Amino acid sequence: MARRRRTALFVAMALVAVIGAGRLVSGERTRPAPSGRSNGAARPDREGALPALSVAPAPTRVRQALSVTRPPAAPRPPAIAAPPSLRGTEVDGAVTVDERGGLVVGPELLGLFDYFLSATGEEPAPAIRARVVAAIRERAAGRAAEQAIALFDRYLGYREAAGEARVEREADPAARLAALRAIRRAWFGEAAAARLFGDEEREIEAAIEESRVLADEALSPEERDARIAEVEEALPEAVREAREAATRPLAQQAEEQALRDAGASDEELRAHRVATVGPEAADRLAELDRQRAAWQQRLDAFAGARADIEATVADPDARRAKEEALLEGSFTPEERLRVRAILNLAPPAVTGAPTAIR
Repeated sequence: MARRRRTALFVAMALVAVIGAGRLVSGERTRPAPSGRSNGAARPDREGALPALSVAPAPTRVRQALSVTRPPAAPRPPAIAAPPSLRGTEVDGAVTVDERGGLVVGPELLGLFDYFLSATGEEPAPAIRARVVAAIRERAAGRAAEQAIALFDRYLGYREAAGEARVEREADPAARLAALRAIRRAWFGEAAAARLFGDEEREIEAAIEESRVLADEALSPEERDARIAEVEEALPEAVREAREAATRPLAQQAEEQALRDAGASDEELRAHRVATVGPEAADRLAELDRQRAAWQQRLDAFAGARADIEATVADPDARRAKEEALLEGSFTPEERLRVRAILNLAPPAVTGAPTAIR
C-alpha cells in the first residue's frame, strides 16, 4: 500500500509539471510568440474573423486532405530548407474535415501548429506562418483550409495574449490553469476552446486534485487511495489511456526503486518486470541496466584516475594535458561530450590562431 501511494505521488507530481510544458502552455513559453504576421492575429472582439467551425465530435467517417477535391495545383516555388530543429522529423498533428467539407476542431490541429512554432527563433515569423499555411493546404482544401488558417492566426494571437498576461509566472497551478482557461475562451469561445484544450485541462485538473489528496495529512492511507481512484475514474477513457501510457515508465521506475530500497534481489526485480511489462520488455530493461552499470563503472574509473592526476601533478598545464589524454583514451568523441557535461569539465583548449572570416 505504501509503495502504491509513493507511485501515485511520483506520477501526480510529474503530471502537475505538465502545466509548465507542452501544449497546455504552448502560448506562454519562455520564447516570445511570433509577431509580424502577414495577416495579423485575430482579436477576441473580431469574432467574424474566424469562419464558423464544426465543434461537434468528428463523424465516424471523416475525410483527410487527400480525399478532398482540389483545384489544379499551381506551380510551387523552390522549397526552402527546414530549420535545424525540424530536419529529419515527421510533421506532428493533422487537419481533419467533416463530410460537409468543414474543419473539425480538435487538439490535433494544435499539434500541427506547435510542430512548426517549435522553430521560433530559428527563422522569421512570416516564414513559420508560410510553412503552416503550406502544411494546411497539403492536408485540406476549400473552406476547411481557410478555417484552419484562420484558427492558426487566432492561435498566434492567443499565445501573444497569454504571454503578455504572464500566466507562466503564476505560482499556484490551479490559479494558472484558471487564468489560461479564461484567456482561451476569450479567444476561441467556449465550444472551440473545449474541443482544443478540454482533455488536457481535465487531465491537469485531475493531477492537481491528486496532489492535494496526497498532501492532505487528515486523510488515512485508505481514504487517499479511494479519493485518487475517484479522480481517475472521472476522467474520459481516452484521457485515462493517454495518461497511463505517458506515466507508465515513471510508475515503473518508482515501483522498481521501491523494490530496490526494500532489498529486492535481481531475480525478484525481474519477476516484477515480467509481471508488469512482459518478458521481452523485462529483457530489454535488464540489458539497459547492464549498459548503465558498465557506463557508471567507466565513469567512476575515469574520475578516480583524474583525481590521482590532480593529486600528483602540480603544474596546471601538465595536469590539463594528462587529463585530456586520459579522457581521449577512455571515451569516444560522443562520449567525451557527455562526460564533460556530467563532470563539469572545461572544454578542450583551442590551438592555433583563429582563421579570418572572408
